[in-house]
Amino acid sequence: MRIPRSAFLGVALLAGLTTSAVAQDRSWQNKWYWGTQGGIQTFALGGGKVAATAGGHWFITAGRSALYVAFDQQFMQNLTQTIQTGQTASFERGQRFQATVYAVPSDNKLQVMLGGGFAISRITDAQLDTTVPTSVLDGRQLDDAATKAFLILSGGLQYRAGLRWAIFGQYQYMPGSNDYVIRSAQHTFNLGLRYAVTHSEEVVTTER
Repeated sequence: MRIPRSAFLGVALLAGLTTSAVAQDRSWQNKWYWGTQGGIQTFALGGGKVAATAGGHWFITAGRSALYVAFDQQFMQNLTQTIQTGQTASFERGQRFQATVYAVPSDNKLQVMLGGGFAISRITDAQLDTTVPTSVLDGRQLDDAATKAFLILSGGLQYRAGLRWAIFGQYQYMPGSNDYVIRSAQHTFNLGLRYAVTHSEEVVTTER
């Protein structure tokens, strides 16, 4: 019985080493991913409102973290909001630029991502109500209210398909501000796809 028992122990040890190697798959690290994302953004503006979003991003990974740099276009439907001057502004389009740092603690195929950063949110077509007398209109105040920097909090899941492709879903939260055209907090839900184009670090060797 010694030979079968030794063989069994050898197979068990090999399986354990294989499982450990799979669990420590670090092929996603130190990569520069390019990707696209789309979803919805919700906020309270005279009741709950929903806007569609679409954009692109870079996802630059390190050892246990990643930098997410993204641009999103927002598509709204003829919304109106009273700004601080008491005037009414209408708008249909917005943009958001963000840089968010994610912690990615595991090397598994399915990865949890948690992070935070900052975003610049901008309403691109805001217009004041033209029925108000011209002397009251102030374009500079509207421009100030149409662009705002925000802190951003985010969490999501990423599934790595092969060595280069990854599918992800994420939730992002931006707090409300009375200085912005959209005063309420904004909640964004995105799904996306990314592809690792190249390494994010240069490998230096001494070979000649």
